[in-house]
Formats: sequence, structure tokens, C-alpha cells
Amino acid sequence: FADLPGYLLKFDMASSNALLLLSAVLRTAFSAHFEGAIIHWRPAAVQQSSGIAVEISHRVTWKRSNVFCDDTTINSLVLLASGSLDCQEGCSGTVGSMSFYCTDYGTTENWSTGGRSYNYTFASGVTHFEASYASGDWISTLVQGADGDWEVRVKGDLSIRPDTNSINSSPVTGMLPIVRVQHGCPSAIHIPVADVDGD
Repeated sequence: FADLPGYLLKFDMASSNALLLLSAVLRTAFSAHFEGAIIHWRPAAVQQSSGIAVEISHRVTWKRSNVFCDDTTINSLVLLASGSLDCQEGCSGTVGSMSFYCTDYGTTENWSTGGRSYNYTFASGVTHFEASYASGDWISTLVQGADGDWEVRVKGDLSIRPDTNSINSSPVTGMLPIVRVQHGCPSAIHIPVADVDGD
């Protein structure tokens, strides 16, 4: 088995051009500490009169020996890891923390994964945003980019949709940010996707 770099998926939605960025990491059990992340958004349940409230959710996976998780961690609802989703366009500063509540772990393959959600209010009139979660220590066994810097970036269209009278929701997947494939063999990876807007 070998490590392959992550990839991005773009879903072109007819009227909204919504983007879902997915960092799906193909890997072995021997890697640096960051393994991958998935970020998506939707309109927040309660809207603010002074802006556009968005619920941002993420699922992130780390090497378990660096970000430890077990049944006790899961049951105690302790936030793990650190880092932030930082604004790149259409906002300013930090959008939210990328810490997470652990939901699953693998002792043999040495991973911890989980997620959380939080709200961020964009200024009225903002129609697009970009935010990123970035650092170093990417997968150490990659042929190119081993132990290098990594970035997971999310882009969103906040325009009001005429059919729902609300902003678009991004497509979502329940897939883990890690997929294991055999090196040297063709592989097809099916990514299950759902979209509450039906576009």
C-alpha cells in the first residue's frame, strides 16, 4: 500500500455553483500527523438581521498517536486538536476552530476522527466566501510533498436562491476523510453525496 495525495471535488450546481471541497486522503498506517478533512456549510437555523448566518461543519482525521482518542475520550465529549478555519475571501479573521469531538478511532491503522459544527455570520451583501485550514506535516510517505504543508479550502456561494429564498447548502458526504487502496492497482472510489437543496 502507498500514500497518494488528497484531491478536491467540485460540484457545479446549476444556479448556485456551490463548491464542496473534500480532502480524501489515500494512505497507509505510517504517516505524519494530519490525515485529512471535509468541510461543508448550510444556512444557520436562526438568521441574523445584520448578516448571513451560516452553519459550518467539519470532519477531520489525525494520526491517533498525535491526537489520542478512545472510548473514554468519545464519552467525555472533550474537544481535541487545534487550528482554525481562517478567512481568505468574503470575511475576515478566524471563521471557527477546527478542534473536534472524537467519534471514531482505529488502533491498528492509528487514526482518530470526529467533527463539530459552529455558526459564522457573514456581512450582509457578501455573495462568496473562501476559508482554509492549513499547516504542515502532511503524509510522510508521499512521493511528492512528503512532510510538506497542506491546506483544506472551502468555497461557498452565499447568493440567495430564487427557488428556496435562502442561500445554498453545500453537498455533503458521510465518507471518512481516509480511503485505503492498494498501490499499483486501478481503484474507483465512490463518494456518496447528498444535497438538501436537491441541486
